Amino acid sequence: MKPFDPKKIISYLRSSGIVATLILITFMTLVSVLFAMRINRVTEQKCYSELTQSTAEARSGLESNFRSDRINLRMLAKMLAEEEGLSSVDSGGMLMVYDVNSLISELGILTPENEIIRFRGLTVDADGIMDFWKEVEYGEHISALQPSVSSPDVKVIRSFVPIRQNNTPIGVLYAEMRPANIAKMWSPEIYGGNASFCIIDRSSGEFIVNSWEAGQNNIRDLGQPQLTSEIINGESGFMRLDRGNGTFISYMPMDIEDWEIAVAVDEETVFAEAGTMHRSLRNFLIVQALLFLAYLTFMLYTTRRSIANTEKQANMDALTGLQNRNRYEEFVRAIGKKTNGLSCFYIDANGLHELNNSRGHLAGDQMLRFMADALKVAFGEETVYRIGGDEFVVFQYGKTFKELRKKMRQVQVEMVRNDYHASSGLCMFDEVSTVKEMIKTAEERMYASKKRYYDEHGLDIRSSSPEDDGEEVGA
Repeated sequence: MKPFDPKKIISYLRSSGIVATLILITFMTLVSVLFAMRINRVTEQKCYSELTQSTAEARSGLESNFRSDRINLRMLAKMLAEEEGLSSVDSGGMLMVYDVNSLISELGILTPENEIIRFRGLTVDADGIMDFWKEVEYGEHISALQPSVSSPDVKVIRSFVPIRQNNTPIGVLYAEMRPANIAKMWSPEIYGGNASFCIIDRSSGEFIVNSWEAGQNNIRDLGQPQLTSEIINGESGFMRLDRGNGTFISYMPMDIEDWEIAVAVDEETVFAEAGTMHRSLRNFLIVQALLFLAYLTFMLYTTRRSIANTEKQANMDALTGLQNRNRYEEFVRAIGKKTNGLSCFYIDANGLHELNNSRGHLAGDQMLRFMADALKVAFGEETVYRIGGDEFVVFQYGKTFKELRKKMRQVQVEMVRNDYHASSGLCMFDEVSTVKEMIKTAEERMYASKKRYYDEHGLDIRSSSPEDDGEEVGA
């Protein structure tokens, strides 16, 4: 099959609207990508807003809770200062009636002897856990992480309030809180409870409360210099951390000691809702691409067929359905050295002009179509060409002179049966040296045959018989 010219295909695609469709698909894809990017930006902005608000609410709630506990501890410290002795039964009873909330796991009194008075007046040694004079020096304060009295392996934080009589410290009242309880109570409810919460001591970088990075004890261990610097400096902010799947974190300083509070959520959780939209967009683009691919495949198929049909029509004689002069000239140019066993018939209808004048052009057209059909049957339609009004050329390979004369005689017989006549000339390539000379020789022999026909029959195209019509001249 003749290869298709890419320029023809491109031209046809352009004219058939595929290019316009491709532009539309590209535009829709671009819009979808931009829309997805917009979704990401809106999602990040929403995350920033929710994390910041959640951080601020947690900070406000914790500060309020700690202030309330501080007030209660002050009141209790004042009551204890009025007692005769801290180790008295009444003091122990006062500790027992204190409202221990969900944050405070234990109350106690640290004495100058560095002993701890616990519930029911029980005392334990505070060495290695707390230091009385150090805590007195700090005044009212909240400690960093310290060992628990009951379980030294567990870290807790303590809120201290000195107990004074006549301005002299006689003890330090403390409330012990476990970080896990704080984290549980103030766990953010945003993102279905999947956000994390932490409190950092800016002076040391130590995590006081940490439900975010399990196993990490210090903010510096995260390997995030910018985040560490801003938290240590007591700044407020929001950023995305490139850690694992990515993490968004909001942080701000607290009005408690040197603390910084932060709320974090992983990127996968943030984009879970947006992910549904992204998947819808992706599926839409996939379906769109598949539909376009199917459409393009169909159009390429129909384009090839259309081009083939167009080329066929361009190379086909509309009246007879034979190959026309364009295809004839193509064949002649393509023969090259493929001349072994080649032969050529040159055929011309007799009396066509007279038939057109006497019966009309429709009758003449009918004669040409009949003649073409007879030639197709005898020689095959791939080798027969109509090169002029009533002129036909037939090329054959591998046929003897006798075989060819027999086939032409069949054509003549069929034509005479329908009162049609034609003259032909045959030339074998081995008689000449070039294809052009072969065709010219066949043409000359056809004209010689036609002359004999008219010399014998004049203009009466129905007076001859197959036996004396269209005799070929040649070896």
